Order: sequence, then structure tokens, then C-alpha cells
Amino acid sequence: MRNCTTGNTTPKKEKGNTTEHHPSSEGLDRDWVSRRMAIGRAIPSAMAGVAFFQCPGLHANLRSQKLVGIPHFDLASVAQNLGMKAFWAEPGKSLLLQSKWTTINFEVDARDFLLNKRKIYLGHPVRIHEDRPFITEKDYELTIRPILAPQTLDPRPVVKTIVLDPGHGGKDQGAQNPGQKLLEKDLTLDVALRLYKLLASEGIKVYLTRKDDSYIPLDQRGELANKVKADLFVSVHFNSVGRPNVSGLETFVLPQPWTPSSSRSTLEEMDKLSYPGNSSDGWNSLAGYYVHRSLVEKLGVEDRGLKRSRFKVLKNLPCPGMLVELGFISHPETAQKLSTTTYRDTLAQSLEKGIHSFRKTQQRVLSQV
Repeated sequence: MRNCTTGNTTPKKEKGNTTEHHPSSEGLDRDWVSRRMAIGRAIPSAMAGVAFFQCPGLHANLRSQKLVGIPHFDLASVAQNLGMKAFWAEPGKSLLLQSKWTTINFEVDARDFLLNKRKIYLGHPVRIHEDRPFITEKDYELTIRPILAPQTLDPRPVVKTIVLDPGHGGKDQGAQNPGQKLLEKDLTLDVALRLYKLLASEGIKVYLTRKDDSYIPLDQRGELANKVKADLFVSVHFNSVGRPNVSGLETFVLPQPWTPSSSRSTLEEMDKLSYPGNSSDGWNSLAGYYVHRSLVEKLGVEDRGLKRSRFKVLKNLPCPGMLVELGFISHPETAQKLSTTTYRDTLAQSLEKGIHSFRKTQQRVLSQV
């Protein structure tokens, strides 16, 4: 991560005791509950619903403290660093970071938070230390800051080449709904082909890991992104569970090293490894956020969150990548919608809109370099 003026990989940190004096956060050490922070200023941009914070606000010191063996930042100093206000919504339980355009809701001991009502998962929960809330440095630098201040990321060329990966295929049918005669492998290919047409019409070079009902091994899917030097990888899937009342959609990106997948809280050996796909951690968060937000807002479905999992197709990517679960075919209402071309068109259009927003932000970031 580059500081906008110095080129340093991280912002300043103040090590040691979290109760040391900070002129810019006067009073927070005495009574974090009753006081608000109003430090710096956020400059809104064309990013709908999210403030694009300019670099001057990102020079504020971050207060660092190692908790459970992991470096954390004090959320009050995170707010200051982003030019936001921070205050307790419910003392000791929930807190807000706010600017004119952005509201972030955190819950103590929770791994998920809301950014303008969109659910995003952290690698580790919000923790309390000496009555102050903390998040890990990685969660700030590779999840929150890339979304709110993408100009702090190492510049990448605007997406020109995309690999679309229709999940399953051939002997691997994926999820099934016999009542509606739905197979996941058919739905993923259908939506990917619709998205292919939309992206190609914009002049984007698009590759498909499969164009028909073929079985493609998982490792070959990611290899295609390397072969064609892709700028973005999107794997399309659908969900299914034994409970028909479960609905909604979720988007997955690769977890950072030494953080568990969103489905569990304990580390496994694979979590300690760094994969080629982790070179895009910040960009993964940004791309995943735009696509996930577009899907949830356009479809009006339950937001199951921007999550993290070490799916094989994401591990070895040379570019930002994500796996989208576009709904539960086990959910009767969703299955009925998926039977219509209109809804599958809407899915493709929602994906295209999210990718378009991501590319637009890339253009703005490059214009500031």
C-alpha cells in the first residue's frame, strides 16, 4: 500500500500503549463513549454512495496495538485516518464511523460489518482493549481502506481482459432443483454467456473457461487467466441447501494470509499460506465490493455478504478475482425466477454494472497518479 505523497507502503503507526496522548483525539482516552471524532474531511465523488477520500486525510497517525498476537488499529484512529467521525452507537457493543456520504456499522466481537448497509466480512472480529475498539491492521489496509480510498492501492491498468468462469459443467452438474428442472451447470453457462455479450459490446476482451457443457478441472480454470493475462476473473455459481427458506446471494474473494475463511473462526494450515492471488488482496476487496453491491441493490435480494474463502479457482490468479453465488436454486421463489430469461438477463446486467463501476474507479485512480 502506498502513501500518496511519500510512497511508503503503510501509513504512520504509533506503537505501544493505546492510552498515550494524542492531541488530535483529545478526550477519547477519558471517555470514548460520550465523545465524537470529527477529524479531517471526506471529498465525495462519483462512486455512488461511498466517499472517495482524498490523500490529505490519510496522513493521520494510526494507533497500533498487538492483541491476541495480531497487530490491530484503534478504530478511533482509523476514523481519523479516513477523515470520518467515530462514536459509540451502543456503548461497548456497536459503533459507527461516519462521513457525509458513508456510514460504517461495526459490532463488537463480530466479523461482519455494514458499509452503507452492504454486508462485508472481516478476517477477524472487532475486539475491545482497555474499553476501546480495534480491528486488525490487515482488515483495515486490505478490506476497508481499498474500498474507501482506492487511490492508496498500487495502480493497476484499467480492466481490458476478463475471464468468465461458468461453474461446473459436463459430469459435474453442481446444485440441482428437479422440481423446476434446474441444473447449476446450465444456469452458470447461461448467465456467463449473457454477461459475455454485454462486456464484449463495451470493447472488453472476454474469455470463457467453457463455452458448452464441458467438464473443466478447477486448476485449468485459473490457468486460463494466467495464459491470457487477464485483468479480472469472475467465477459464476449458484447455491443450494436443504432448507428451502434460505435465500440471498454472496460474493467471495480470497482471504488474506493468516486469516480464516468467513465460514469459520479458527486457523487451518492452508490459512497460513500466501497464494499468487493474494498479490491482489486490496483490489480483490474493491472489485468484489462493487460487484456484490450491484447485485444486491439491483436484485433486491437478501445480502449474505462479501465473504472470503480459499476456493481453488481463486488461489493462483494473476489478477483480482471473485466467485459469485447468484442465489439459491433450492429457494422456491428464486428457482422460479431463474427459470425465466428475464431474470437471468437481470443477473448478467447486474454483474456488468458492478464491473463497470470497478473499471470507472480504476480510471479515476490512474488519473490521480
